[in-house]
Amino acid sequence: MNFLFKRKKARDEPTAAVIGNPTNVNHDIHVIVDSDGLLKGLPSSWVRQIGTQITKAEQNENPEVVKKVLQYYNYSVKKQGAQGPDIKHIYTQKDIDEESKEIDMYLKSKDAHKSKDSNLSDDSDKSLNFNRASLSDGDPSETNSNNLLQSRDLAQSLDNLTLEADEIEYRRPSVKEEDRRSRMTDADYMAEIRKICNPGNPLDYYEKTLKDLGSGASGMVFAATNRRTGELVAIKDIDMSKQGKKDLLLSEIKIMKNFQHGNLVNFLDAFVVDYDHLWVVMELLDGGPLTDVVTETIMKEGQIAAVCHEVLQAISYLHNRGTIHRDIKSDNVLLGMDGIVKVTDFGFCANVTGNEQRETMVGTPYWMAPEVVTRQKYGKKVDIWSLGIMIVEMLEGEPPYLKEPPLRALYLITANGRPNIPRWNQCSEKLQSFIDACLQVDVDKRSTADELLLHEFLRERAELRTLTPLIRAAKKILHKT
Repeated sequence: MNFLFKRKKARDEPTAAVIGNPTNVNHDIHVIVDSDGLLKGLPSSWVRQIGTQITKAEQNENPEVVKKVLQYYNYSVKKQGAQGPDIKHIYTQKDIDEESKEIDMYLKSKDAHKSKDSNLSDDSDKSLNFNRASLSDGDPSETNSNNLLQSRDLAQSLDNLTLEADEIEYRRPSVKEEDRRSRMTDADYMAEIRKICNPGNPLDYYEKTLKDLGSGASGMVFAATNRRTGELVAIKDIDMSKQGKKDLLLSEIKIMKNFQHGNLVNFLDAFVVDYDHLWVVMELLDGGPLTDVVTETIMKEGQIAAVCHEVLQAISYLHNRGTIHRDIKSDNVLLGMDGIVKVTDFGFCANVTGNEQRETMVGTPYWMAPEVVTRQKYGKKVDIWSLGIMIVEMLEGEPPYLKEPPLRALYLITANGRPNIPRWNQCSEKLQSFIDACLQVDVDKRSTADELLLHEFLRERAELRTLTPLIRAAKKILHKT
């Protein structure tokens, strides 16, 4: 604080008063439709992003939706860019609320007037309208290839659209504890992590196979077998030197050790290797992701019911422990060759395995509930909406809007709400009722996981072993046998 009391240097001669730049400037964005029916008020950088993905008619018909979609999209890109490579964390309602506040603040910041795909800001043009030749009323699907590629490049930055709050706490620490945490160094956190990990050598417990399962920002993943039981496992090697927020990782190891359920890809063990590498051992299912089955085979209603029943048990378990998954989709449902169904991709075990064919789709919003963008009553029931979209996957082979660029898909989800289901008339009344219970735009009318577990559609579920022929067929088609 000494600099506050330094003596000012004497000025050699008097100078004219200088008026400084204004402080606490509010950059809030106000979108309006003017008397000519044109949407006005968006930053010019946002207008450039829209390209031909949202027509003039749509912009003028749903100006608030356009505003919220662009706000959410750009916040997502900004947040991911600011954080850099990191691991996904467990989410609670408190974290969702904090994220909503951050998004509201983002709209009032100068960053909101800039976009990741442009170095230009809109400081010289704060109220640009949409009456441009580049924005036609034609079919947005006719977007030229450059715009589409640009949109998909942006999608790579979204990190599953799971926006991580700057600080996530799983319990409210005391002032004394917060003070202790602020004094802890990376070495201190590594020492704490080491205390709760298995102190042994992981290679004494597990034997590496020749199969690598992939790599990501937070580390590489490889397969191994338990030397005692012969069980196949996945081991994620996390380079701790590249991880900030080691306090969160410490908290999550403690949480995940207590998260054990028959329909979750469970945490099995953890080791610290070579001082700064964390090896996280998880279950590995040999049937692959549900994605392979839905894209390559036709599922019967009884099989769809069986998958929904198992996934709902996992969702219910998480929800009853105050945790929101936020990324339910076929890629994150893994199958055993015996038909067992398990949910993965939550907490630091995210992306233990991946589907290479759909890796380019990471960060896209196709399973997202409308309230994620509108922030209205955003909570546990986002997982139920995503389950409903996953049922559409099982019926149609893909989720709605999959062929649309991410920004366009976000708009359609928010503006349209419940998507059209081409095979709706081929569904039984019980399946239609079940889908209705999942895909209610009004969150209050959408069922909970526990309510859906009692739905009559699930009473007619097939045995899990009936999934085995589909898994084998998909593996054969995809040359994964």
